[in-house]
Amino acid sequence: MAWRRPAAGVGARGALALALLALALCAPGARGRALEWFSAVVSIEYVDPQTNLTVWSVSESGRFGDSSPKEGAQGVVGVPWAPGGDPEGCAPDTRFFVPEPGGRGAAPWVALVARGGCTFKDKVLVAARRNASAVVLYNEERYGNLTMPMSHAGTGNIVVIMISYPKGREILELVQKGIPVTMTIGVGTRHVQEFISGQSVVFVAIAFITMMIISLAWLIFYYIQRFLYTGSQIGSQSHRKETKKVIGQLLLHTVKHGEKGIDVDAENCAVCIENFKVKDIIRILPCKHIFHRICIDPWLLDHRTCPMCKLDVIKALGYWGEPGDVQDMPAPESPSGRDLAANLSLTLPEDDGSDESSPPSASPAESEPQCDASFKGDAGENTALLVVVRAMCSHIMKTGI
Repeated sequence: MAWRRPAAGVGARGALALALLALALCAPGARGRALEWFSAVVSIEYVDPQTNLTVWSVSESGRFGDSSPKEGAQGVVGVPWAPGGDPEGCAPDTRFFVPEPGGRGAAPWVALVARGGCTFKDKVLVAARRNASAVVLYNEERYGNLTMPMSHAGTGNIVVIMISYPKGREILELVQKGIPVTMTIGVGTRHVQEFISGQSVVFVAIAFITMMIISLAWLIFYYIQRFLYTGSQIGSQSHRKETKKVIGQLLLHTVKHGEKGIDVDAENCAVCIENFKVKDIIRILPCKHIFHRICIDPWLLDHRTCPMCKLDVIKALGYWGEPGDVQDMPAPESPSGRDLAANLSLTLPEDDGSDESSPPSASPAESEPQCDASFKGDAGENTALLVVVRAMCSHIMKTGI
């Protein structure tokens, strides 16, 4: 069985990878969304009651909410004031304590509430009903100095920012001590963050795993094919060598002038469709068909059969199946001198009505071609017998016996 060598699959694998990548990018939710957010510059100012000195600090430590207008705000910080202590400011009736400097009653103020207890929207609406100019949420303790994005759609045009837990606790403790703290909020740096949704990550992961499985299966198939192809090539080369040896056992003959049995002007080689010429080397098959040696040898290597009658030449020579599997065939018995003489007498020319007792008047020169004709006629049947026949012919023509 012949195997074709598999073609290189680099192009196929590359096309598969590109197709999977395109599917991943075009899948719903696979395209990354741009998250835009702004940091907030937070400035606080208060008077230290112990030293009577004004303390002022500023840092870009806040983050604007998603639905908050990106603009500045200013006011005195107020914190939720409830009997049980509700720093989250979630209750609808939550009141805020705002220590105002100089006893001013209508100054803008900023609500400072803790994260948790309810949604960001609820906290903002509670502070907005108390006329806060801005709402500042400080993060939970477990997040340390980090701030988080906030979604609070439907809260109007009130400014909403988030600050870290340490910063929020610092301001809360000052306000709870009755120290007026003035906060100024400014717009900080614009940030754009690309991120991929969880759905697209799962899709890309599945596509990658699928591509790896297909690539692995292709590699296994490729190397199996390559192994089989290499083995078949080795077997084919060995098979052709054995077949070539068998073909070499077929009889070769050189065409001569006046060759009997071959009409040089009329007969041609069935492979190349050209007439036989003098000094052409021909190959005689067991079926008695003749061809140019250079034409028939390659044909027999590939097909093993006669182009004209489809005879299996390999089997006709005594080989069955593969050329290496030679059947043990009995060796031809050497004919006795009497049988050989009887066979040869059939090839001699017959006398036209002359006396049977008188020997035929034929010269040795005339008898020699007759012996050759008998030899050529039997050449394709048994090579071993040909050698014996030729020797006996030569002996008879020399001695006349």
